[in-house]
Amino acid sequence: MSNDSLTLIVIIFGAINLTVILSALFFYIHSKAKSRILQNKVNHYGDSAEEKVINYLKKGFPKATIMKDVYLKTPNGLTEIDCIFICNRGIFIIEVKSHNGYIVTDTKLWTQHWKNKVIRFHNPIKQNSVHKNALEAVLRKRQSLASLPIYSVTVFTSNTVDFSKKVKDVIKLGYLSTFIKKKNPDRRMTRETIKRVENFISSNMETRRHRQLRHKKQIYENNMKKRAYRINKQG
Repeated sequence: MSNDSLTLIVIIFGAINLTVILSALFFYIHSKAKSRILQNKVNHYGDSAEEKVINYLKKGFPKATIMKDVYLKTPNGLTEIDCIFICNRGIFIIEVKSHNGYIVTDTKLWTQHWKNKVIRFHNPIKQNSVHKNALEAVLRKRQSLASLPIYSVTVFTSNTVDFSKKVKDVIKLGYLSTFIKKKNPDRRMTRETIKRVENFISSNMETRRHRQLRHKKQIYENNMKKRAYRINKQG
């Protein structure tokens, strides 16, 4: 084999190897970028729905205390509470959902049917049960706050949502004011007590941003494993 032929073979193999390396590098960069985009969506998913709820509460209860995106510790890590509303009637843990369409509520994962899509998502009643347990554990650290009334409610912000059957403490946004006002005022929930509750919750929150983002990433990865929030097309 001549030197020219050998040189040509070396050049060809070098070009092939370079193409493979560049393709692998492109795929890696593309995957990382896609992962960051998806994670960013997860980090901010539901923000507009939460703002709807907060603005609704501010308008209807201008003197009440509202806390949003509250991260509390549990035996299994962190849990995030969308909104804590504190007024003279008690402490309300609000789980916010922005789903549209028809919601099937009698399964382990609830199912959203919207247009030609089917999306499964976690049972918000169970989610709020975890939130309530976490908040109760925090308030038990201060004896004067341990027995204050705590209520949990899931609020769907879309006007186009409907349910396969009625579920206790699951309502549309327009009924939230009625839900709150149906609870009797509690004489212990004075302005001073409300402020103490807010301050004590704040002092027990996880405020480190990297821990919060790590929690969101874990939730996203768990959802992928359980196929929650995965979009399927209806036939």
